[in-house]
Amino acid sequence: MSFWGHESVAMIDADRAAREVEQGAQLIDAGEPNEWFEGHLPHAILVEPELVDQEIHKLSKDKPVVVASRNVDIATGVAATLHNHGFDVAMIEGGVGAWRAAGHPLVKADGTKA
Repeated sequence: MSFWGHESVAMIDADRAAREVEQGAQLIDAGEPNEWFEGHLPHAILVEPELVDQEIHKLSKDKPVVVASRNVDIATGVAATLHNHGFDVAMIEGGVGAWRAAGHPLVKADGTKA
């Protein structure tokens, strides 16, 4: 049984995602490097959609994964790939915009607030 209680990729809100990350879930900000440098979710790993298969080694299957993006299609693709490789994955409904709208910060590549 998966951590999220679903057979496939679950959708969770930004507040739940923040709680899950605080409790040890891995966080992916899926997209392009320029987006990540401009502002990403704190402690997130950048995963470019076309490189997801090469980035899987950075993740542990022992911990759930939360995926956020600025584009739902990118998030869906990355999350589906991870799910197909045996990871327990959830996506933030509304992505990076929902994260920010819920009052959670974004940071730049240098760690300062975006």
